[in-house]
Amino acid sequence: MEKKIKVRLKTDLTNYLNGLKAGTEGYTIGRFGMWSRGNDNFTGVHFRGIGSLDVLWSSLEIIDEDYLKKTEERKHKRLEEFKSAKDITKYIGPRGGFKGLSFKYTTLEGNVVNYSNGFKQESEEIIQYFKDLGLSIIEKTY
Repeated sequence: MEKKIKVRLKTDLTNYLNGLKAGTEGYTIGRFGMWSRGNDNFTGVHFRGIGSLDVLWSSLEIIDEDYLKKTEERKHKRLEEFKSAKDITKYIGPRGGFKGLSFKYTTLEGNVVNYSNGFKQESEEIIQYFKDLGLSIIEKTY
């Protein structure tokens, strides 16, 4: 069972369930209906006294303090580990578009990890972090 995460609705969903105005708080219940079972962009959310509904993650603000604290701790640990990155390669398409990022790094426990990421925004943030650290980045056309 997935851990419940306290969330706040950022959009008005009264067309789907009466009472679901922006600002309404609830908690995630994992894969609930047809949409969240078939698409990672959705999650089931229970709104006390109103009901449960599949909601786009982009329509939710996570307000769970424990979850946010653990997420920040994981991010900090990951950035510490990324300081050991080697063989950093940014893949671009024939017309210069982003295709992916890959590199190797060593965890704080001493394990070597091969990392790859195809999400442009997240990869660009990692690339900027590497540039700030002065690490060498190879660009390859893919």
